Amino acid sequence: MPSRDILGKIKRLNHNGYGFVSTNHFHKGLDYRTFLCHLSEVSDDEDCIIHFRLATHGSICRANCHPFSLDGIYFAHNGILPICPVGDMTDSETAFRAKIYPTILKYRYGSSQADWAIRQICGFSRFAMMYKGEVRLYGDYRILDGIYYSNLRWL
Repeated sequence: MPSRDILGKIKRLNHNGYGFVSTNHFHKGLDYRTFLCHLSEVSDDEDCIIHFRLATHGSICRANCHPFSLDGIYFAHNGILPICPVGDMTDSETAFRAKIYPTILKYRYGSSQADWAIRQICGFSRFAMMYKGEVRLYGDYRILDGIYYSNLRWL
């Protein structure tokens, strides 16, 4: 788990919503203190995907915070996708609902066919997904002290 200091540095750059999913917990919202309170309930032995939002598409609201979820599949994204968002949804949620989730339904989460198709959608972005506690990462992640980061701009 990143330290509170690191989380604070990331928050300064990405302050439009906070969310996470772990093996046993899920939370997303606009209040950083509430986010930290819920995150503190995650134990060290749980895999966890944390997302800090910098809004590019869609309004700043809880619904547009990551991760997004459909049928127990959780999805978080860093980057901008070449897709026309639907209504007030983000480009991330639009891609998840229209392209990624149907791919998983067709080929199965974690299959080589699904992974290949999702990598094609991902392009230069970074995706993090979780289903039944299994995390899958797509794109160029950086590892620092055993933690995967979608970027290190906060350094």
